[in-house]
Amino acid sequence: MASLADGLVLDYRERDGGVEIRSFDQSYVMQVRPELAPEVMTVAPREIDAPLLRTLAIIAYRQPICQSDLARIRGNKSYQHVRELEQMGLITAVKVGRTKELRTSKGFADYFGLEGDGPEFVRRSIGLKRDSVGVTPMFESLGRRMGLDYVVVNPYHPSPEDRERLPGVDLLVLSPGYSTKAQEHYSGDLIEARARTFSQLKESIELICDSLADCPDVEPLLAEIDSLLLDYRERAVRAAPINPLTEMIREMAEDLRMTVSEDGISAAPDYTGQAARIIVPTHQDYAMDILERIKQRYEALLQGAAGEEGGKPVS
Repeated sequence: MASLADGLVLDYRERDGGVEIRSFDQSYVMQVRPELAPEVMTVAPREIDAPLLRTLAIIAYRQPICQSDLARIRGNKSYQHVRELEQMGLITAVKVGRTKELRTSKGFADYFGLEGDGPEFVRRSIGLKRDSVGVTPMFESLGRRMGLDYVVVNPYHPSPEDRERLPGVDLLVLSPGYSTKAQEHYSGDLIEARARTFSQLKESIELICDSLADCPDVEPLLAEIDSLLLDYRERAVRAAPINPLTEMIREMAEDLRMTVSEDGISAAPDYTGQAARIIVPTHQDYAMDILERIKQRYEALLQGAAGEEGGKPVS
């Protein structure tokens, strides 16, 4: 079967017509020749699905971008997206080492009505519209801190207003473990942002930025988090060993580089109702700044481990 298909590839190549057959990962596709794609698209443009369009936007804004970097941002689905976009004549994929270098094509500029197809011109053109990010109330202060173009939505039990907003959201930021519930009402891209610790918060910020075609400058925010974490770690050097009764407390102790021991001071978050010498607050007002929430938890843990009042020991 493969030899017959290869014969057709050669046959169509020799015809030098408007259609060709190309092989993609052991499959074969009949398509318009790339140099004719712009003319064909002006006659019969194809609607691009939202996930595919998002991958295309990232390629356009970050070009030239390696396919391996795109996969890190968009996941394994990006490989299929690249094949489709290349077949549509919207991008070029040139082999470079063990990966491919991706750029938008002239067909991209023609498709979207751009006057130029140079990478810098394309970046400036698509940069005029920033991604719309949806955040749950827990992450509103994060959206504000990052300088995102965001809207606050409840994707779990959406109100009529939420249902109107969700279709316009390019990326949804929500708490870990709630993706399945959110996908009952939202079909776009989402990120489960972890923010129990400063290190987790940094990772979430970087993940959100990687997922946006045009991310604001978050370096000052990351530097502020680094400075806070350094200060808390210096204080933690003098703290007594901690016996974390939950994974959350263990993650906090590890972020602070505190000594963890079964013989240490017991610590638990307030929502568990466990009898511990240190109770860490987690029922915090969402209106509180996200950094302040983490600071409040770290203060409780360190003050309790230092024997200071504020850790709320349980008798």
